[in-house]
Amino acid sequence: MVTANTENDFAARSGSVLRWSMVLLFLVSFFNYMDRYMLAVLLPSIKEELSLSDAQLGIISGFAFTLFYATLGVPIARLADHFSRRNIISIALAVWSVMTAICGLAQNFVQLALARVLVGVGEAGATPPSHSLIADYYPVARRGKGIAIYSLGAPVGILVGFIAGSWLAENYSWRIALFVVGVPGLLLALLVWRFLFEAPRGASEQASSADKARVSFREASSILLRSRSFVMFSVGTGLYTVVWLGAVQWLPSYFTRSFDMSLTQVGFWLALVLGFSQIFGMLASGWVTDSLVTRSVRFYALIPAIAIGVSIPIFAAVFMTKNPWLGLALLFPTFMISVMQGPATFAGIQGLVPPSMRAMAAAVLLLITNLIGGGLGPPLVGLVSDRLTEQYGDEGLRLSLLVIACGFSALSAIVYLIGSFYVKKEFRSAT
Repeated sequence: MVTANTENDFAARSGSVLRWSMVLLFLVSFFNYMDRYMLAVLLPSIKEELSLSDAQLGIISGFAFTLFYATLGVPIARLADHFSRRNIISIALAVWSVMTAICGLAQNFVQLALARVLVGVGEAGATPPSHSLIADYYPVARRGKGIAIYSLGAPVGILVGFIAGSWLAENYSWRIALFVVGVPGLLLALLVWRFLFEAPRGASEQASSADKARVSFREASSILLRSRSFVMFSVGTGLYTVVWLGAVQWLPSYFTRSFDMSLTQVGFWLALVLGFSQIFGMLASGWVTDSLVTRSVRFYALIPAIAIGVSIPIFAAVFMTKNPWLGLALLFPTFMISVMQGPATFAGIQGLVPPSMRAMAAAVLLLITNLIGGGLGPPLVGLVSDRLTEQYGDEGLRLSLLVIACGFSALSAIVYLIGSFYVKKEFRSAT
């Protein structure tokens, strides 16, 4: 297989080559999320062996990773807007795969935190160039499905990561688990470098020369800051990410602590619930988004607002029930509905900017959302849990998750609703 860099070649190769490229991008996303979130199910074992507090676990699973993941995403995206996105993705994948394996060698809090920082450095190069490629693979009417296929890597990665991680940790060790999931990423990095199709920028829309022209960092920043809908998308996603990352990282600890379930049991059931609920939610979001935005591009913001709003009372019930099986069952509709915000959001922002700065738009969105969500979510849950545990014992984590999940979800839904009033005016070729 060879790659092409002309628009004529793109038109000729828009069948099997694009399907194969989407398979590769899905696998990139899968390894990205498996390597990242397997740590959640390993936290109880890490806490016991390294004698860490909940606050320290929150820093390792949140801030230590997110700080560099978010901030380095922007300069890497600038490179992706100017140079080969395929090469950037393959290098990034190799870096985070090696560092995931090295996490298993950590002997204390500082070493593990530093290794997680370097995992974040590598993973910063995955999503922005991937989203930029997908926007060039598919026109607006099909872009939601393309983003949804890539986004499926998150739930599938969590499903496999939770099951494999809990089994490996209980039967071998958390160190072996990190090594086992890290090494195969190197092979995928080679496949991406060799076979991923580098589409011409703007090919899906026959973009003008002006739209394809390079935009300076200052100009690009100005375009994004002037876009009220982009700001609302970013803040809304950030507030929801506080909920998503806070919950996903702490759910294994919650079920083992509040219900005395075994790590293998928790890993298995959470993998099934979180994995399949989000698979259905992502697929539904791609189909619903592409169907509704042909009527009005306001649905890029309305779909997240409605989905997150509907999920709030179900989320509350998850952390109020005293029955672990009912809690697990309620997690399914909660995540299936709420994750519908993701594909709609990322597909929407690709239409707010010219093709020459799409990777940067995705990176800035990730920067804002991860600084808010990743930097605040897991540590905030841990800090609040530590305080509440002094008074409520093992129920402190339950109460922390209840308050943070419902409160931040409500704020996110409101911000998205406000953003829906600006999207149509600012969207390029809006309907």
